[in-house]
Amino acid sequence: MSNSVGSVNAAGELSGLCWLTRAEVAARTRFSVKTLANWAVEVPPKGPRFVKVGGKCRYRETDVIAWQDAQYQAAA
Repeated sequence: MSNSVGSVNAAGELSGLCWLTRAEVAARTRFSVKTLANWAVEVPPKGPRFVKVGGKCRYRETDVIAWQDAQYQAAA
């Protein structure tokens, strides 16, 4: 299965890009895993873009960087 954000291999894992877990994004942004989870269920969702594969959230590193840059620009 292929899509514009990478591909899913036979084991159900995302490949083709650098994918981060919610815990890795939390460590990078200094927001808690719980905050990221809460943002993900808000309508519309807040925080960096993510995808769910097999019930697990994964974030593209490029999306996290773009979101951080947007937060910086919004604060300026």
